[in-house]
Amino acid sequence: MPVEGDVLLLDGGIGHLLKERGVQDLVPGLEYDELFLAGALANELAPEAVLGVHREYIHAGVDVISVNNFSCTQWSLGRISKADMQLELVEAAARLARDAANEAAALSGGRRVLVAGSLPPLQESYQASGLQAFEEMQPQYNLLAGALKPYCDLLLCETLATVTEGLAAASAASASGLPWWISWTLEDSDRVLLRSGEPLADAVAAVAELPGLEAILVNCCSPQAVTAALPSLKAAAPPGVRIGGYANGFQTTTSEWLGGGSSSDAAASMPADEYDADGFIFPDAYAHHAQHWLQRGASMVGGCCGVGPAHIQLLRTILDKGSWTAAAERPGSGKQLG
Repeated sequence: MPVEGDVLLLDGGIGHLLKERGVQDLVPGLEYDELFLAGALANELAPEAVLGVHREYIHAGVDVISVNNFSCTQWSLGRISKADMQLELVEAAARLARDAANEAAALSGGRRVLVAGSLPPLQESYQASGLQAFEEMQPQYNLLAGALKPYCDLLLCETLATVTEGLAAASAASASGLPWWISWTLEDSDRVLLRSGEPLADAVAAVAELPGLEAILVNCCSPQAVTAALPSLKAAAPPGVRIGGYANGFQTTTSEWLGGGSSSDAAASMPADEYDADGFIFPDAYAHHAQHWLQRGASMVGGCCGVGPAHIQLLRTILDKGSWTAAAERPGSGKQLG
């Protein structure tokens, strides 16, 4: 880990970049809601595409790259009758991330890029009901952690929607002996609640005493939800544990995407002029939100779905200049954001 006081820059989303590289064409006949699984199969069928994404983020200046194993769960792969390939795909993904990190070190005189293996939701992302019991989830997380451990510097339990889901992932991460981070997904509002409706503070308390915890974060929600959550993270974090966040870059809230509508506060807090014609947040607008996170005590920032290398590269520039305490201005717009 970088020295205390440094801000860690995480990478952004992987799936959209793989889609741009055409990986969905590797598996003909996938239904629309199965296309994301092409990204999992790309670890074996298109390794250069996966390496290319890691290289883009390393070039953008990240301190940490994520293993492309988020979709490599028994449940997800079972949708396309590939559950038996889980460990094979996880190990392939982890090797590719390690190769990219080693390449960065070789090309830059020893630059260290950390590799974070993902312990994701075992079923549908954002699912807060109908989940397996803790006793059923933990062995699956143990299996994932074991496959990732030989290649990773740390484990990242991420996009977790309930207190129990978080505890199951965290227990496996802690048992692995690697340092680990944990990140929960929040509803797109300022209420600081998990997708389950449980308070974020309860989720932190459930895992705070497990050995090896180095960071608590929130992710896969609106930038405004991350901003609202940081005071709670700061208050709940054990001594020496970092806090941070990595938000989605879509104008559509997760609630709208799931077909359940959106709360009025979420809709009102996502200004249209922060997003392009395709509904993706502009890099400078995302950076402005990240500055708020840093001002609220975050020492780790990055991006989730819809956030790419251009966003991350701008964050790197801001961090290197030490200019994150200043208000961001959108280039060419003449508009002060803040």
